[in-house]
This record gives sequence, C-alpha cells and structure tokens, in this order.
Amino acid sequence: MKSFFVSILLIMLTKVAFANSEYRCGVSLIFDSDGTGSVANYILSLQVKNTTGRNITGVSVIYKDKKGEVIGNAALKCSVNSSDIKPGSYGECVRTLQRVDGEYINSFGIKKWTEIVNTQLEKLNSIQFCDVLGFSY
Repeated sequence: MKSFFVSILLIMLTKVAFANSEYRCGVSLIFDSDGTGSVANYILSLQVKNTTGRNITGVSVIYKDKKGEVIGNAALKCSVNSSDIKPGSYGECVRTLQRVDGEYINSFGIKKWTEIVNTQLEKLNSIQFCDVLGFSY
C-alpha cells in the first residue's frame, strides 16, 4: 500500500514539473498594412507538444531573456486557423505582444517610426525562453 502512494506522489510531481517547463520561444517581426499605412507586429511564438488527453487551445507563459531574467508574461493562443492542438500532436501557440501601426508614421514621420520599430525589435528579440505555467483546453 505504501508503494502505491509513493507511485501516485511521483506521478503527481511529474505532472507538476511538466506544467512548469522551460522551452525556447521567440519574437518575429511581421509587417502588414492597414488603413493608416504600414504596421509592425511583434509576435511571440512557441511550439508545444500536446501530451495531455485533451485538445489544447492556449498556453500561459512567463517569457525570459537568455540570462533567465523575467521580461513579462502572456497567454498564447494555440487555436490557429480554428484548429486546436490535438493529443499527441505538435502545434504553434502565438500572441501579438506589440503593434506599431501607421498612426505613428502620421504622428512622428517615417524616420521616428523606423526608430520605434527597431527599438522595440531589439527589446523583444531578447526573449529566448518561455516557462509554461499551464494550458487552456
């Protein structure tokens, strides 16, 4: 009976360790346009393997730099193109962390807009790791 409880405890600790795992993640700069002009979107993405028995629709993360310093946190959406990550499958989870739109060009000019885009890219490119806190189903 004692070994049964030890086994259950080990299984529970394994699941807790899995839920708080560190993975490589990063930010991509994706350009677009809208009615006001050029748009720069900074998209945080993370590849996830679904080892649960349910479809994953989202993941909660804390993102860090290469030294392990916390930069921020976010809830990423995994239901890309209305398709959840099915059990046993891999999938991408994403979130737009920052958006610099054409209104900045109209307000500050193209030179300042480019400076803002590059400054934000440098800051957000420091994101290297994501600690997974939990999943949405």
